[in-house]
Amino acid sequence: MLTYSRWTIVCLSSLQFVLEVFSVPTSSLDVVTTTGTFRGQSNANGTDSWLGIPYAQPPVGTLRFKAPVPILQVPQQVQDASQFGDACPQPPSTSLGATMSENCLNLNIWRPSGTTADSNLPVMVWFYGGGFNTGSASNPSTDPTRIVNLSVTIGKPIIFVSINYRLNTFGFLASADVLPEDLNAGFLDQRATLEYVQENIVKFGGDPSKVTIWGQSAGAGAVEAQLLYGSEPLPFRAVIADSSTGPFKNAPYSYQYDEPGKPYNRLLSATGCLPGPTSVECLQRVPYETLLNITNEMLANTVNGQLWEPTIGPPGSFAPERPSQRILSQNFARLPYLGGTNLNEGATFSQALWNLSLPSSEQTAALDAWIGELVVDNSTLTSTVFDGINSYFPVNDSTYGGPWHTGDMLFDRAESWYTDNMFLGPRRFFFENTADYQPMYGYYFTEFIPGDNPDLGVYHASELMLIFGPVPTPIEDVFANQMTSYWINFVNDMTPGPDWPRYSSSSKQVMQLMRDNITLIPDDFSLARTDFVNSPALLAAFEK
Repeated sequence: MLTYSRWTIVCLSSLQFVLEVFSVPTSSLDVVTTTGTFRGQSNANGTDSWLGIPYAQPPVGTLRFKAPVPILQVPQQVQDASQFGDACPQPPSTSLGATMSENCLNLNIWRPSGTTADSNLPVMVWFYGGGFNTGSASNPSTDPTRIVNLSVTIGKPIIFVSINYRLNTFGFLASADVLPEDLNAGFLDQRATLEYVQENIVKFGGDPSKVTIWGQSAGAGAVEAQLLYGSEPLPFRAVIADSSTGPFKNAPYSYQYDEPGKPYNRLLSATGCLPGPTSVECLQRVPYETLLNITNEMLANTVNGQLWEPTIGPPGSFAPERPSQRILSQNFARLPYLGGTNLNEGATFSQALWNLSLPSSEQTAALDAWIGELVVDNSTLTSTVFDGINSYFPVNDSTYGGPWHTGDMLFDRAESWYTDNMFLGPRRFFFENTADYQPMYGYYFTEFIPGDNPDLGVYHASELMLIFGPVPTPIEDVFANQMTSYWINFVNDMTPGPDWPRYSSSSKQVMQLMRDNITLIPDDFSLARTDFVNSPALLAAFEK
């Protein structure tokens, strides 16, 4: 029951006094934060949790598309934190795990049962993937119970935080008419959550000096972006990036979205807003359901839903220069980094070309056309660029896909190109240009999980079920525990373990993560192809 232990006497006149009551928590599950007092719950699975904690004002009305604004009016009453807050606007999905609205700037915290405010545990902050257009912190498949419990089992307990950040039109609206300080609002949301963690996590038993940010896919790109573009001192000390695109698949300038046929131009046409300095204000007035429906239709008509990408803006914006330029400049913090890729990253992204049964004479044109639809502005993809791609990824190469070569040559070519251009190449570029300046630990996930579709092989995100669980088959239990322990070790010690040495220019080795065959291997697979996609000409063509 709620009790009251502090009274403030307010004098209204010499003859009248009013008592104002302020609630003070009487349970370890009532936690006072900068955004209010929240009552968590003790779970039968060995964790305590606080769900749906707001970290910024609802980004609605004139705050739509704007950088997150701190909560200034803090409720005095204790607020229930037993249910997830709303997920951010996106296409409807059973994987959201919550209702959806613009009022979605909230986060969740889990800790081992028995943790106290003076436990000072390391903290893992999770950024979900989804191509910067979909995703939620309430997704049931990323419940962290297994991670938290295993951390206790191995004697390295951690606190886990998951955060919502804005997506698609609502989070990555880009145009010359968007103010520089509001560009990439989704990234600014993430930064706000990390500042919230710094200010409040100690009250939940966490150590703000021991925060590691972790993401997969777009979430991995996001944590890498926070490293590359964050202002020092950073509100975290280490980074884990599963399948980062280094950090973005492409990064056009904000003004490119205004060109005919590009997302901002199409959005204005669909809403009836006029181009120019008042266009953002007009979009702020579009009814939520209308804007959501238009966004979802645009996403559905875009290959792989890659509608809005993080954008490069003018000075004063989150990302004022392209990632490859930032990496080469070495103008960012030096922090421990663990990251890697899966064997068949591109398989799930290449299914539009599956089983088309085109003759060999038509396959190259089909591949080129498909590649041209995967970037916001394909005007830089010249015939010379396509000739190079087709030279390095020719017809009738039996090495595509490794052991999971399907024999569908168009699909196999696309899968191989997508893997190398979007994932392996960017990971290698980042490691090769930074490993001598900061601790880097690389991996190559090659485990095919029994029961998965062989046509997709070791597909994008397939490692997550071994980390978050439930582990799909007992045959993977030992391997899943070992792999998850590497991640937990890194959060605690900033190294995955003594058997996993750091990557260096003189010893380019990554850890192969495969059941019964965890071993260091040379980082030289598909080397000629990644050297090609990492060449200055190709980086410029794909605006990386």
